[in-house]
Amino acid sequence: MKQNNRKIACMIAVGVLMLPATILSASAASAGSVQSVQQAAKVFGTVTDGKEPVIGASIRVKNGNQGTITDMDGNFKLDVAPGTELLISYVGYKDVTVKAGANMKIVLEEESTALNEVVVTALGIKRERKALGYALSEVKGEELTKAKETNVINSLSGKVAGLIVQNTAGGASGSTRVLLRGNTEMTGNNQPLYVIDGVPLDNTNFGNAGTSGGYDLGDGISAINPDDIENMTVLKGPAASALYGSRASHGVILITTKKAEKDKVSVEYNGSLTFDVQNTQWDNIQQVYGQGYTGTYLRSANGGTNSSWGTKADDFPVKYYDGTERPFLMYPDNTSGFFRTGLTAQNTAILSVNSGKTGIRFSVTDMRNKDILPNTHMSRDNFNLRVTTSAGPVDFDFTANYTREDVKNRPALGDSQSNIGKNLMSLAGTYNQEWLKTYQNGDGTYANWNGNDQYNKNPYWDLYKNENNSAKDVFRLTAKATWNVTEHLKLQGTIGTDMNFMKFDEFIAMTTPGKLAGQYQNQSFNNRTLNAEILALYSNTLGDFDVNATLGGNLFKVSNRTDIFTGMDQQMRDVVAIMNYAEQSVQQNTYKKQICSIYGSASVGYKHTYYLEGTLRGDKSSTLPLNNNIYVYPSVSGSVVFSEFIKNRNIVNYGKIRASFAQVGSDTDPYQLALNYSTAKYSYPGNVIGMIK
Repeated sequence: MKQNNRKIACMIAVGVLMLPATILSASAASAGSVQSVQQAAKVFGTVTDGKEPVIGASIRVKNGNQGTITDMDGNFKLDVAPGTELLISYVGYKDVTVKAGANMKIVLEEESTALNEVVVTALGIKRERKALGYALSEVKGEELTKAKETNVINSLSGKVAGLIVQNTAGGASGSTRVLLRGNTEMTGNNQPLYVIDGVPLDNTNFGNAGTSGGYDLGDGISAINPDDIENMTVLKGPAASALYGSRASHGVILITTKKAEKDKVSVEYNGSLTFDVQNTQWDNIQQVYGQGYTGTYLRSANGGTNSSWGTKADDFPVKYYDGTERPFLMYPDNTSGFFRTGLTAQNTAILSVNSGKTGIRFSVTDMRNKDILPNTHMSRDNFNLRVTTSAGPVDFDFTANYTREDVKNRPALGDSQSNIGKNLMSLAGTYNQEWLKTYQNGDGTYANWNGNDQYNKNPYWDLYKNENNSAKDVFRLTAKATWNVTEHLKLQGTIGTDMNFMKFDEFIAMTTPGKLAGQYQNQSFNNRTLNAEILALYSNTLGDFDVNATLGGNLFKVSNRTDIFTGMDQQMRDVVAIMNYAEQSVQQNTYKKQICSIYGSASVGYKHTYYLEGTLRGDKSSTLPLNNNIYVYPSVSGSVVFSEFIKNRNIVNYGKIRASFAQVGSDTDPYQLALNYSTAKYSYPGNVIGMIK
């Protein structure tokens, strides 16, 4: 059983390393930070359970972000100073704290009570962990706040076997890609379904980067405040998530938020301050030949600025684009000076009041981020209210959440002409990036430093002259009523909505290479989702049998609209308005979809040893043909707790054999069943261009 989990967890080890963020104190000078990096050394070791290697165990600097995971042989390597306290953790084992050293041998001890606890499963139903016939992992809320991330899902890295967390290059405002047990389909995003207090979350990413470039405009889960989370439950495999239908074909992450503690009034403040530095260093870069091609001698430096195959760097004078003559020398670690020390400050205030049957919890979180890229920053404010109360046999639970996010200068990604990392990475070794701070001429036009090469723009021009700005408002409302009909029967109704409104503006100044006439684009996103569910739950113990059953139905609706306004050929310099462009275009897109579902489950346990569970769900999707738009998801799982037969628990304190079968699938996006006619983004003078999709 554990071996299977380890084999799954080894998938994490291929692509996931914790971000090498060095947490510095506010008073530390940059010289001190450089010294600490120089003192770090590569420590290595092996993690086992006393017999076998532990695959995917998390090794993290205690009270810090830096960390890694063990490979298939239980080995790990980490660049930290000897003596640094490391926290080693793995699901089902006790955490261990050790001091970093050479050739470490770490043995984890099994947490004997970990598999006997009650956990939250699909549809919010609580079950004993040992009664489950499928894989499930749980992460407590306090684990997510030890070293806060700007996206709470990043905190799951290394904590759940089989879960891969991949950060994009979009920085603090970017999205996070999560995979449970790898890719399950060739198309689509393969990401899990997030369910918050029983209501699925709209995790739409409004923009992403392809091979030709683009921007990562963030995702929905980043709006969740880690201080509001009680725990996260990860449902792995189709049997665990079959009750959620096609939306959960890639797994489910259940999030339970905090509510007011019983008969208690409390005021709480949480704050964190994180510093980020750019630590990436070039390895094995030749330091002999400078700017140019084919060993050619340079008299002026307006060409070949992004190639280092010119003549040898022998300290001869060369005239550069700004008219200054400089010695032709190598500048080791040339790009580091471009970046600054980043800063993220998060502050949360919480008021919690509970009296009798009524509880109110209100939290406010302010997050401010100064990126390592100059003239780049973001802010996020989160307001969350949860009210619980009862009236006779009926329990009520209401949640209201509002998030406001503002970002300036999201980084261009992929093969974008404005990808700052790409343009700095390819800069010739003899070309000091400091010289590029003169990014414009006296009249405000682009300073031609490299023959107006549109594929390698001046990064300072992109950050200070060109710019992009985004503003996002997210409203999430949930209401739940539970009627306790009898001690064993409950009827529950839940309704929730997500409303996402985002605007993204991109301004490209006149004289920018490739866009000499200038360009302005305004994108407006208006996304709404609605989830409504009714559920009957039955739970009872009949002699040696434990019986649980559910029956319910769900309505899911999504209505999205995107408006894109583009202006080309700017008329008046530095006037940023769509009416200031000679050519204007409008592009509108809609996305509407509805799924109606009915589902049920039944489980039986005998003498707390034998367990059998079956689920069945049917979905009816509006995106499929009318005569073939219903599809069914069955699942069966069973388990035997064989340790109940062993009298001497010192030999085996817990053991279970489980097996499951499930069938899952998914529908498609709207408007895929027939040809669609649309107009092109731009027009030919005097004519409208149309196309068939």
